[in-house]
Amino acid sequence: MTEFKQLVGSKLQVWNRTAKKTGYGKSGLKRKDLMKHKGRIMSKKKHAQGKKAIKHLRSLGFIAKKGSFKLFKRSDAKKKGKTAKKR
Repeated sequence: MTEFKQLVGSKLQVWNRTAKKTGYGKSGLKRKDLMKHKGRIMSKKKHAQGKKAIKHLRSLGFIAKKGSFKLFKRSDAKKKGKTAKKR
């Protein structure tokens, strides 16, 4: 087993194995609870929650707009174009 320099540290210290966990008590994240995504160290659990939330919002009709960090409601323009014109 590896000896740690300190018991509690940041996520980066836990990832590099210089600290054992991120917080005091049972709440501290250990290395097995962390992952790297796009160069950032994050909790596997929080990453999964975010993925689930995006999937839920997309099912409700929200879409991402390029160049923005927001989700927008899908416009009703497609619905209006499908209605038949009276002659």
